Parts: sequence; structure tokens; C-alpha cells
Amino acid sequence: MMVGEKPLESHHQGVGSVLERLVWTPPWVKWSPEAGHDLSWGMNILFGLSAAFSVANLYYSHPILNILAEDFGITDQRSSLVPTLTQAGYAVGLLLIVPVGDIVRRRPMILCLIFMTALIWLGCTLTRSFSAFLGLSFLVGLLTVTPQLMFPLAVQYAPQRHRATMISIVMSGLVFGVLVARLLSGIVTQYTSWRNVYWVSFGLQILVWILLFFTMPDYPILSPGTSYPRILLKIVTLPLRKPELTQNSLIAFLTMGMFTSFWTTLTFQLADVFHLSTLVIGIFALIGISPVFLNPVISRLLIARLHPHGSLIIAHLVTITAICIGTFVGTFSLAGPVIWAFFGDLGMNTIIVANRVAIAHVDSKAQNAVNSVYMVHTFCGQLFGTAVGNALYAQGGWTYSGAFNIAQMLAGLLVLFMRGPHEKRWLGWRGGWNVSKPRAEETAPSSAAQPDIEANNKNRPTEVPAEIPTEDEGPKEKQ
Repeated sequence: MMVGEKPLESHHQGVGSVLERLVWTPPWVKWSPEAGHDLSWGMNILFGLSAAFSVANLYYSHPILNILAEDFGITDQRSSLVPTLTQAGYAVGLLLIVPVGDIVRRRPMILCLIFMTALIWLGCTLTRSFSAFLGLSFLVGLLTVTPQLMFPLAVQYAPQRHRATMISIVMSGLVFGVLVARLLSGIVTQYTSWRNVYWVSFGLQILVWILLFFTMPDYPILSPGTSYPRILLKIVTLPLRKPELTQNSLIAFLTMGMFTSFWTTLTFQLADVFHLSTLVIGIFALIGISPVFLNPVISRLLIARLHPHGSLIIAHLVTITAICIGTFVGTFSLAGPVIWAFFGDLGMNTIIVANRVAIAHVDSKAQNAVNSVYMVHTFCGQLFGTAVGNALYAQGGWTYSGAFNIAQMLAGLLVLFMRGPHEKRWLGWRGGWNVSKPRAEETAPSSAAQPDIEANNKNRPTEVPAEIPTEDEGPKEKQ
């Protein structure tokens, strides 16, 4: 019996050795409580690129479902299961994996997720079995949640005066990944093989893993000692206890419903009414990419200077105007969809960044649980917008789906006005209407200076700030 156990023991040691090397921390990125921990611009841009190349995994298959059907010898209906299962895996990951970021070290967690996703992606690239491809796609969606672990890091470690801009860079990376994945996949597949797109994605994921391995700091645990069931329970209780989280999550639900409804029905409108080719429709996505590069500028000029409430009101009004023009002009001219795609996406990006700033202080010890609540609403909004938008378009065309999107944004504005910028309860405008940002906040430091009890001193308690100040709060004086 002992002879038989030796190979098994050796195997376990080998696996443990590989895992140790994967999560090994170079000396220059180890956490030091005495050092400054403000997020640098270089690391912020790397977070944005990581978000882009990770989230792109969810969308490469969307424009090439017919090609996948031909290659695997299946029906178009069966090939549509690929994005469905990938998104289902992503939803499960949002609920079950993202909250883990509050109770474990985030550097090894992120590195392991990216490495495992890359290996599974390699399987998708090589397999000739559609059943295997389908199962691997679900696992890819399940593990592609690294962008949602980077948003809380940007919120926590960005210097106060640059928080809005740094959050917008990660957000821009996320939107950039969604749009470029569809564009790149469609164009490359038209001239070569869909597997070439997957090979490129595999290489990008490995590149991101290498860059993060050598540069990403070993951030401390947010909630040491908290159990996994307890952090899952928090996802259920947070929306019932935090009015600001519920308000901004509902706004995200409606905004993303508008976004996905527009881009889904746009394909039918451009093909059926304006008779554009598949390639031109794919290139149309470039209009939606343009606001991505403007978003950090808007964040610096608008969101960083106003309370999130003020930014949200302005962004809603701009978006509603763009949708109205796009809906009615888009029935006879391409100018309508172009205006909607540009200004609508710009408004959507501004709303999402302002939402992120608004919920930054909800619970500093459970930032990933807060993010899970917010992202579940976002995901459900995408499903809602796609389903209802397509149904209305089939019934009444572009005008019906456009009216639905106008209604969604008006509903978001109503949710916003039901609770004022300084209101602590569920309804009302107690505290006034002022949406300007105090000048004193420009010099406020980040809220990241917290020691790590595991890496530095096991007998020293972890100091986590009770509240991360929002954009409308100035630095608090020591008592």
C-alpha cells in the first residue's frame, strides 16, 4: 500500500510546486505597510488592458456563430448555445467567484484566474468536438471575471483627485474589449480561420499574465477572517441595507438594457433598412469605440468636479437626447444611428463611471461583494434589454425598440430623482441639492494605506478604513 502511495504523494507535491510558482511574489511587488500604495498610471493602464483582453473572451463568438456551425457541422440554432453558455458561466462567476476577492489575496487569485482561463481557451482553440467546445466555453465565462476584481482595486488605491479618471480607464478597457472582440473576430474570420482569432486571444492572455506577474502588487486581504458563506450572504443583504447601492444598481440595469437593446437591433436595422453588408455593419462598431477614448477626459472634466448625482443627471439628459434623435432620424437616415452610437455610448460610459464612484464607499471591507451586486444588476439589464428590444423590433421595427430605450432612460432619471445626492435614507432630498465637489478633496490621499497581517505581521491587526470617501467628501481630520 505504501508503495502505491508514493507516486500519488509525488504527484501532489508536483502540483503543489507548480501552484507555488504560479503565485510566487517577486520581492519588488511584496506589500509593505510603510510604502506609498497609490495606484500608478502605468498599473491603471495595465488594469484597463487586462480588462479589455479578458472580457473580449465573452464576445469573440458572437459575429461568427454561422462559421462555427459550418466548422463543427451543426445547426445555427445549436451554435447559438456558445454565447448563451459563456454568458451563463459569467453570471455564475459574478455570483460565486468575484466575492472571493474580499477574503483571499487578490494578486494570486487574479493570476490563477487568468492562467486557468488561458489554458481552457487553448482547449477551445484546439478541440474538434462541439460538445467539448461548449463545455469549455462555459468554463471560460465562469473564470473571466478578472475585470470585476480590478474595479475595486482602482476604487481603493486610486488617489482621490484621480479616482474618476482611473476608474474610467478600466471602464474604457472593458467597453473597448467588448466592441473590438466583435469587430476583430468578424473581420479576421472573413479572410482566414476563426481559430486564428482564438490563437491571438490566447497570446494576449499569456502576455497580460506575464505583465501582471512581474508588476502587480500583492494587495492585502480586505476582510481577513470572513468566511465564504458569510460573504455570499452579504450579497443578499447589501441591497436591502444600502440605498445608494440599490439606486445605482437599478440605474445600471436600465442603462445596460438600453445599450444592449440598441446594439442588438441595430444589426437588423442596418441590414434590412439600409442594406449594409456584414463587413460594414461590423465596422460600424468603430463609432461606438470612439467614446471610449473620450471617457477619461469626460471623467476628469465632469465626474471629478461634481457629485456623482450631478454627473448622472447630465449623462442621462445627453443620452436621452441622442436616443430621441437616433430613433426618429434613424428611420430614414444613417445619421440617426451614428448620432445614437456616438453620444449614446458616451453617455452610457459616463453613467457607469459615475455609478462606480457613487458606490465606492458602500462597504470598504466587502468591495467585491458590492461589485457582485452591482454587476448582477448590470448583467440582468443586458438580458432584459436584448429580449425586450428584439421582441419590440420584430413587432414594430426601429421606432418601437427606440421608444423602449427612451422609456428605460427616463425610468433611470426617475430613479435618480427619487433620492437626492446627500440623502441617507431610501427616498427624499435631505441635505440639499448641491452637486458640486469641495475643493478640499483635490488633495485627499487614497484610502489604500492598510497593512497586511499575513505578509507583514501576523500579530498586527489589519486597519481597513471604515469608509472610502466619495467624490463629494473632503479629507477627514484626525480626531
